[in-house]
Amino acid sequence: MRQNKPILTKQTFLPLVTAFLLLFAAGACTNADKTGKPSGKIVNVTDREEDVVFGDVKAPQEIIMYSSYDCKFCRKFFATTYPELREKYLDTGKVKLVVKWLDFGERPEMLNALQAASCISRFGVYEKFHELLNFNPAVVYTPEFEELLGDIMQRNQFIAECIVNNNNYEYLKSNLREFSENEIPGTPAFILNTNIYTGYRSFDRLESIMINEFEFN
Repeated sequence: MRQNKPILTKQTFLPLVTAFLLLFAAGACTNADKTGKPSGKIVNVTDREEDVVFGDVKAPQEIIMYSSYDCKFCRKFFATTYPELREKYLDTGKVKLVVKWLDFGERPEMLNALQAASCISRFGVYEKFHELLNFNPAVVYTPEFEELLGDIMQRNQFIAECIVNNNNYEYLKSNLREFSENEIPGTPAFILNTNIYTGYRSFDRLESIMINEFEFN
């Protein structure tokens, strides 16, 4: 007796796609290898006004970071490495950290949150907003987060206009294109000069790379 093949319906297809995207995002999150060597060299990276800058924008040296709030090693970097980096290099004006946020799944809620992050970093106070997303990125899917964004937009018209006029998230899509063009294997990824260092770095390990790349005394 011939059996009918199962039909892939919209109800079964969408969960499969969602699961695949989540696996892809998780797979892109990497710990550092133990060699400390660059994983490659950049092909194309463009500084954009939408980038989130930690530290003095006029700092003579910069670290470019591709990061995702969904990546546990990215969150670990901001929780453990960033405080010392900020104290010793960002607040002293020696280095700036330029973050290019990524969302591998192109989910509307996360895209909107990352667009808001870019806008708030330029027109408001970003630190608390960043701490919230870094502590619990799943908050972007809650009604409370929608209310928070609504309150921020109501209080600051520049942030509101920036979030609404998002050009179909072209900036965030350009980050993904650059990430792909540079063949970066995962996040977090740090670019110092032309070298790419992939994976989480403790402060000591990152400082060692900085001393070598920037020729700090």
